[in-house]
Amino acid sequence: MEKIKILKRLYFLLVFLCILVGFLAKHDHAVFFWHKIPSIDAIFGALGAILLLVAKKIVHFFTFREENFYD
Repeated sequence: MEKIKILKRLYFLLVFLCILVGFLAKHDHAVFFWHKIPSIDAIFGALGAILLLVAKKIVHFFTFREENFYD
C-alpha cells in the first residue's frame, strides 16, 4: 500500500511540474485559441488521465463478479 501512496504523490508532483513549465514555455504561433492559455496541454492531459481512472472504476463496479459466481 505504501507504493501506491508514493506513486500518487509522484504523479501529482509531475502534473504540478508540467503545469509550471507550461507557464514558462509559450506558443509563438498559436493556431487554435486554446494554445494561448498557459499550460492547457498539461491540464488537459491530467484531467484526461483522471477521467480514464474514474471511468475504469465505474466500469469495474458494474462488471465485477465474485470469484465463485459461476459455481
